[in-house]
Amino acid sequence: MIPHSLLLESKNTKPIAELLKEIVYTFERVNDLEEIAKKLEEGKFHFLIFHANDIENERDQKKLSEFTINFPHTLIILITDTSQWGLTASLLKRHSVYDFIQTPVDQDHLKFTLDRSFLYLSTKLKSQFINDAENNLYKRMVEIFDWKKSISNKENENIAADIIHQMNINLFQGSGIGTLMSVVSILISKSKLDQDEKNYSIPKPVMDLLSENYEAAKSMFDSMSVSQSIIDDQEQVNKKESPTKLLPIIERELDFLNEALSIKNQKINLSQIPISATGKKIRLDETKISYAIREVLINAIKYSKDQDIIYLLFFQKENFLELKVINPAYQNDDGSSGIPEKFESLVFEPFFRISSVVDDSYAKFEQFRFGLGLPLVKKIMDQHLANVQIYNIENNFKNENTKDICLTIRFPLLEEEK
Repeated sequence: MIPHSLLLESKNTKPIAELLKEIVYTFERVNDLEEIAKKLEEGKFHFLIFHANDIENERDQKKLSEFTINFPHTLIILITDTSQWGLTASLLKRHSVYDFIQTPVDQDHLKFTLDRSFLYLSTKLKSQFINDAENNLYKRMVEIFDWKKSISNKENENIAADIIHQMNINLFQGSGIGTLMSVVSILISKSKLDQDEKNYSIPKPVMDLLSENYEAAKSMFDSMSVSQSIIDDQEQVNKKESPTKLLPIIERELDFLNEALSIKNQKINLSQIPISATGKKIRLDETKISYAIREVLINAIKYSKDQDIIYLLFFQKENFLELKVINPAYQNDDGSSGIPEKFESLVFEPFFRISSVVDDSYAKFEQFRFGLGLPLVKKIMDQHLANVQIYNIENNFKNENTKDICLTIRFPLLEEEK
């Protein structure tokens, strides 16, 4: 989506209009401050842009404050210069404007400021719509949440039995051990002994294929090792940390997944943790939470489409901190969309898949394999005395009238120890 601006036209903002054209951002003009409210009522503008020299009197500045209150879905961007620092500081302090750009304005700076502001706005709006939509689901969600269920030793035995079948599929079909063995066979047949009978020469394409499938097989064995450690670990997490520790964990995983996001040119918008939760504690094992975060992000990336935006939103609800991972819902093989209600709990069962389509493009980014991803995420959250649930939610953001998939992790908030 391209940011759409409302520009208060004057001789001071003429250069801004030219720059908006150059970066191919859409905008409309108004000639008078009195016209702005009527235009903003149309609800289609992301930004209101004006120059500080055009609102120097107190009456106009009061109108800005009214715009901020009456049209919270439009951010106000101020163009200013060194002669207007006092006014700029005052408007920022009163939250009458969201951000400012100092003149002379260059194309890159304008684009950077609008892109950064648009990211904030879209995340803020998504949070509001998700919060409203979830209120309609609250009663059903309370019935769905089950805080006592965990992967027991008996369930571990079921996993041990079923995993053989999954290993058969994952190790001996597609990239992995099966292909690796075939490549080794080719390597042996195609390598040539030199005249001194001391060295073999190997064709480069064969060596490249060998390296690629060796890495795929190694990744599978690493995944098996991590998965086994999570399955066998029955200890409850007792380490307590500030919820703010979640942000650097998520940011590290986002850095790791940059390449995965680039495959379909996707973006992830991350909100901030509510200030009201920062004085509390949550149970937090950083390594295990990293595993869980990566898995839910990979799922969202895999099942989203080109140029989709995935949202990571934090909420505080009563004594819980919620992290929501939200991505668009698409049609499944059976004609249903996203996560049908009958499958909401089944997706946390080992080896369950709604869709039979698997994209191997993301295999090297996955921490868990063999259909154990979400079951192990649930196991990790159980160890934190937290809860994870996934469900469809109505998406009326910008009147799209579609569905989103919402995965919610709920951490109990604990009081600081004194």
